[in-house]
This record gives sequence, structure tokens and C-alpha cells, in this order.
Amino acid sequence: MALHEESEASPPRTTRIATRVASLFLACAVFLMAAQVILRFGFNRPQAWAEEVDRYLFIWSVYLGALVALQRGSHIRVTFVIDKMGPSGAAISKWLTRITAFGAFAFTAWHGYGLVLVNLESEFYTIPGMPQVFFYFAAPVGLTLMCLALIAESIEDLMTGR
Repeated sequence: MALHEESEASPPRTTRIATRVASLFLACAVFLMAAQVILRFGFNRPQAWAEEVDRYLFIWSVYLGALVALQRGSHIRVTFVIDKMGPSGAAISKWLTRITAFGAFAFTAWHGYGLVLVNLESEFYTIPGMPQVFFYFAAPVGLTLMCLALIAESIEDLMTGR
């Protein structure tokens, strides 16, 4: 199934897994934020660690959600010019878009991995002894998965002649 086509078939397994993980992270972030509000304003006992963990869970859910949106073809697109170009112009535009997106994703993932390496020994400010590296992986992992999704879509299109 191509990333930008509507289909009655079930979504790929990677899409289902990414959706579940992103949903879980987002649900945890919402729960933590709600608990933080209740503890802060109801009991005057804020938990500083909750805000930090909440932020990183949200970041993971954003990058995994972007992967899901890419695989479903649900990112916002303005197509009024492409619609007037005809099939060959639309095909050229599709490939240029993929190449540009791949370059942007790969560039950002590369620098994200550099950020991970710089912060391998970093700990949470509010939770001594807890490494932050897992949370720094959100951007490079999400963007690498997006690059792989673009490659898979491109291979599928080449094999089917689209």
C-alpha cells in the first residue's frame, strides 16, 4: 500500500505499532500533566520530574505521530498547482517532494544522532541517576523511520510502475 493512497486494507504493521506507541506516550503525558496540575494546585505538592518527563513523552508522540501521518498520507498538502500539471507533472512533483523530504529528514536525523552522542551521559535535572538519552533519541529515531518509510514507498512505486 502506497503511503499517499486511501485503501480499505488494514494499515501496515509499522503504522499500527507506531500509532499504539505514540498513543501510549501521549496518554502518559496527559495523565502526568493532569496529575501535576492536581498535585500543584490541589495539594501544593508539585513534582518537578513530572514536567520534564511529560515534555519528553510529548516529543516522542509527536515524532511517532509524524511517521504515522506520513505513512497514511495525511500531512497537509496544497495541490492546486499539481492538479493542473497532468499525470507526468504530478509524478515529477511526487518524486521531487520525496527527495526533498528524505533530504530534510536525513539531515535532521543525522544531527539528532549527534545530539544523542553529546548527551549520552546526561541525566534528568530533576531525577538524579536517570539518563536522558532515551528521550534524546525521539527525533533521530522518528526521522530515520520516516526516511525508511519514504524508501519503502518509493520501491513499491517503482515495482508497481506508479
